[in-house]
Amino acid sequence: MSYVVAIGAMECLDGRNAVQFAKMCLSLTGLSMAHKKGNLAEEASLQDIDLLEDLINRSRGGDAQAMEAIYERFNRPLFSLIYRYTTNREVAEDLLQDVFLKIFSKLETLRKTDTFVSWMYRIAVNTCFGYLRGSKSQVQRTVPLNNVKERISEDTAKSSDRLMKKSLDDAIHSLPAKMKTIFLLHDVQGFKHEEIAPMLGCSAGTSKSQLFKARMKIREYLERRKVI
Repeated sequence: MSYVVAIGAMECLDGRNAVQFAKMCLSLTGLSMAHKKGNLAEEASLQDIDLLEDLINRSRGGDAQAMEAIYERFNRPLFSLIYRYTTNREVAEDLLQDVFLKIFSKLETLRKTDTFVSWMYRIAVNTCFGYLRGSKSQVQRTVPLNNVKERISEDTAKSSDRLMKKSLDDAIHSLPAKMKTIFLLHDVQGFKHEEIAPMLGCSAGTSKSQLFKARMKIREYLERRKVI
C-alpha cells in the first residue's frame, strides 16, 4: 500500500474523511486501470513491430507466407495512394503489383527494418511518378475521393455534396507533384511530417511548409469556383 493510501486509511480508522478516502481509492484504482491499459497498448505496439520485423526477415529468405502477410497488411493503403495518382483502377492494380515486386526484390537493400514503411511508400511514390512521366494526360483526370474507401451511393448524395467532392478532387490534382504527394501522405494517408521527410528526401520543415501551401492552394481553388 502506498504512503498516500496508508495515510488515508489511518484517517478513516480515526473516523475522519471516510468519504474522501473512498474517493481516493476509486481514483487510484482508475489510475491503475488506465496505467494497465497504457501498458497493454504499448505491449501490443511492440508486438506489432516485432511481428513486422519477423515478416520482413522471413520474406528476405523467400518465405511466401510472410510475403503474402505483408501484402495483405499494406496493399489497401498503397492502392489508395496509387489510385489517386493514376485515376484508373486497372492501372493502379498493375502498378500495385509492380510496387510489391520492387519491395520484395529490394528487401536486401533495406538497412533498418524500422524504416520499412517509409521505404515502402517511397517506392510507391517513385513508381507513381514514373508512370505519370510516361502518361502525363492521366494527371488531368479526376478521382472521387470516396472511391477507394467505403463508397457513398451517388443516388442518395446531394448535388452540392457531389460538386464539393469533385471540386476538391480537382483542386488536389491541380497541385504540383511534390505538394500533392505531401498532402496525400499527410492529410489522406495519415503520415507524420517526420515520416514523410525520409520518403521524399526532404526535411520535416519542408514537408510542413509544402502542406501549408497545398492547403492554401486548395482553399483558393475552391473559393474561385465559389464552392466554399
